[in-house]
Amino acid sequence: MEEEKASLYQEKLKQIKLELLGDVEKNYRSAKEDTGVAVPDISDEASRSYNHELLTNLGEQDWEKLKLVDEALDSFEKGEYGICDKCEEEIPEARLNIVPFAKFCVECLNKIEKEQAAEKHNSKY
Repeated sequence: MEEEKASLYQEKLKQIKLELLGDVEKNYRSAKEDTGVAVPDISDEASRSYNHELLTNLGEQDWEKLKLVDEALDSFEKGEYGICDKCEEEIPEARLNIVPFAKFCVECLNKIEKEQAAEKHNSKY
């Protein structure tokens, strides 16, 4: 990958990381503040509980995405950014434009998803 394009992806990843860290912090503060509020009736409690669960899940998703972004940033240092973890071919720029922290090319990702779906299906029986 050209150095100029690699630098653009690296900057994009750093921006995503900053946004995620801000979102995680905001969700954490909001969830923490929400747990200390007295609730007047059961429907309010149900709503508060749902909102807390939603914030917690969003936080977990953000942490997972942050982990992927950190791994992608580390791959720059190793000279491996944009290389599929499975087939070791270059990940197309079109994919990196959409998901700059992608670990797999589309073909390998499809194979992995099919394997996981088959495993889930087989584990049911």
